[in-house]
Amino acid sequence: MDFKLVKWKTNYLDDFIYAMKDPHLSDNMCETLPYPMDTAFAVEYISERMLNSEERQVCRAIQCGGHIIGGVDVVFGNGVYEKSAELSVWIIKEYRCRGLGSAAVSEMCRLCFETYDILRIEARPYSNHIEAVRALKKAGFIHEGTVHNAIFKNNKSYNYEIFALLR
Repeated sequence: MDFKLVKWKTNYLDDFIYAMKDPHLSDNMCETLPYPMDTAFAVEYISERMLNSEERQVCRAIQCGGHIIGGVDVVFGNGVYEKSAELSVWIIKEYRCRGLGSAAVSEMCRLCFETYDILRIEARPYSNHIEAVRALKKAGFIHEGTVHNAIFKNNKSYNYEIFALLR
């Protein structure tokens, strides 16, 4: 299935709001997103990505069939972490388990390693987010460990996994 990583645009608003109607996405994203998504927050989310200078973070929408079906962000570290970055990815339910997540992650990592002076990209999916774990492994990320009870969201604690891809 063909996809493109594209820079965010305001005309992706309807696709983003549609995607965020899925409680699975809201529950498994590390960001605190309102559920259900409200238009004002969605506009702010997309605007932040559009105005991003890409000096400290790279944000791309995943486009397939003329629609935005996901997103992938890489945020660069500071100080002693300046050669590291953290990746996050999401895909709407209709396109999960089709290889798009791992393909988008691979493409974004290739772009970041070629463009920026970084040595490592890591991801921290919730332990129970099986699709994200599978996509990271398929993209070549190596599991480095589990961090227990590190996230508290929606009145529940979660473990997360640490995965990394080295240059």
